[in-house]
Amino acid sequence: MNPTLLKEQPASAPDAAAGAGEARLPAGSTLRVCSLREELLHTTPSLCAERGLLITEAYQKHQADPPVLRRAKALAHILQNMTVTIGPDEIIVGNQASAPRAAPLFPEYLVDFLADEIDEFATRRADVFTVSPEVKRHILDTIVPAWRGKTLNERAVSLMTPEVLGAQQAGVISGRGNITSGDGHIILNIEKVIAVGLEGVIAEAETALAKLNPFDAAEFKKRPFLEGAIITLRAAIHFAHRFAAAAERQAALPETSPERRAELQTIAAACRRVPAQPPRTFQEAVQSAFFVHLI
Repeated sequence: MNPTLLKEQPASAPDAAAGAGEARLPAGSTLRVCSLREELLHTTPSLCAERGLLITEAYQKHQADPPVLRRAKALAHILQNMTVTIGPDEIIVGNQASAPRAAPLFPEYLVDFLADEIDEFATRRADVFTVSPEVKRHILDTIVPAWRGKTLNERAVSLMTPEVLGAQQAGVISGRGNITSGDGHIILNIEKVIAVGLEGVIAEAETALAKLNPFDAAEFKKRPFLEGAIITLRAAIHFAHRFAAAAERQAALPETSPERRAELQTIAAACRRVPAQPPRTFQEAVQSAFFVHLI
């Protein structure tokens, strides 16, 4: 654990005489947490086209692969090329888009709504997102045309019987949450990741792959999954190493304070170790869990 974390003082309780319009900090929160909270609350959400462009590139490149391998290679391409950022107050690192509170795009599920509603995102009453001209151009010129007719939503709808489709259109049933986005009710085996690290899971997959009988059709079908698992796990480790490198670069800057430099060096050491290997400290354990949850 970074010693500086233990030195943080709780933010003072809000002044009882403070004006009604002034921010009131949660009692007992550290100054670091308050700073992160304020940044989150005062940043307007935006759309980020980065993931949408990267997965489009990968799917076009690996069209001949089985779906599970194609998916694994796409994730690896995203993790190898997306922007990685470390904020000035962060101790646990990891981002899903190129800017704070930016929403990545998942065009493999659904794209029609992007084209239909893109001009309304910034002005609608709820779930407001700003859309820069560049992001809008990427969405309309590249992402939507590439995925139209190929999304999970369109495939699922094409398999519905007229009765099911009619019931869905009437609002009697709805499967849209499952066919327009990824499942959000999955709990990963964090305990195993903490115990053996992703390198331990890779070793298990490699052992299982080596034991497959190439002359047994049932076993042969397991090969793409195991190969995809190995690709995904190695990509996750490389993703963490990218954050380690980013922390090392920030630590080397002459304007970085000695206190922040020590924090960045601890972050770099953590990201070099986890989630590849079992964590040695509480900070490494939280970082490992956050990486696999984020990915």
